[in-house]
Amino acid sequence: MPHWPKADLNLRCYPDVPANVSMPWDAADEFLINEATQPVSLILNDRYGALSCAFPDAQLWHDSFCAQVATQQNRSENGLSEAEFLSHPDLSDAFAHVKSDGENSTVLIRIPKQKEQLAEQLHYLSRVSPDATVLLAGMAKHIPIPLLNWLEEHAGYYEQLPVVRKARLIKIRGLAGFRDLLPSTRSYEINGFSLSAPAGVFCGDRPDPGARAMLKHLPSNQTGIICDLGCGNGILSVHLANNNPEATIIGTDDSLLATLSARANLKANSLNGDIRQGNILSSVDETLDTVICNPPFHDGHKQLTSIAESMFHESFHQLRQGGELLVVANRHLPYTKVLKRLFKDVALISDDKRFNIYRCVR
Repeated sequence: MPHWPKADLNLRCYPDVPANVSMPWDAADEFLINEATQPVSLILNDRYGALSCAFPDAQLWHDSFCAQVATQQNRSENGLSEAEFLSHPDLSDAFAHVKSDGENSTVLIRIPKQKEQLAEQLHYLSRVSPDATVLLAGMAKHIPIPLLNWLEEHAGYYEQLPVVRKARLIKIRGLAGFRDLLPSTRSYEINGFSLSAPAGVFCGDRPDPGARAMLKHLPSNQTGIICDLGCGNGILSVHLANNNPEATIIGTDDSLLATLSARANLKANSLNGDIRQGNILSSVDETLDTVICNPPFHDGHKQLTSIAESMFHESFHQLRQGGELLVVANRHLPYTKVLKRLFKDVALISDDKRFNIYRCVR
């Protein structure tokens, strides 16, 4: 298990990630530790729990099931109590439970990929702890200049510290300027269905191109259990539920926000499905007849194929004999060999110029 000398902690990633791809901490975490001079009351978007272990009394929020598991495992490994996560289904409810010490509060934020998600977090924070000192950090190459300008425009006090080991840190106070940035739900129409999602859900404002390519290959009029693995906002789950009214539709995703939006989208379109949060198939005990998989090949800003490969392995073991896995993936991704090692019959069924679609029979 890697040792983080700066904080004298033993930490590991969950799920396991090769060390050359990701470590459980980075220079941005160390930057935050160096600059957090007051007791830290709240930590947002801490992927592996490194900051939580360094500031064990802080409250936490993270959208990811895997991030919460990583945090609890790392706290246990370092002899710390279980973390206190703000896990209310609605972000406004979660932030309403933030403990604030006024201007003595310090909040640490790892900057998320989507500006809209950061805006929503700062909006809710401005309502419950407007005088807090907020330290925002990330790797400099992932923080665009327009985002820095936007933070400076809305914050009462703004300070950008010099880059350290390729990490950037911004200190802001006076959050009243973020209060009027009302969170907006993103939406779109496809094939007569209305789909929406809050900030932080992948492709919440438009159909994911891979999912769109998969639509014409989805099964119809099946019975049994069909799983939409990595369901996102439920674009495939909605079509599966519509096309297979006699089947049981299960959707699962690592993201709490994604599962909430998928449930809402099924309900809004008068369709039935069982949407669960978990790591790959950790929340699914049933033997499956069909798995539909549009796997991610990024974890945050990191590109990797290990998540998809784990999805293929778990799908193989949970499918019945003769069951099928349908996979859509960018053509450049090296999934063919992995799938052929697992499944007895792997067929490329798409002529799409951008995506491969595989039908794999167990």
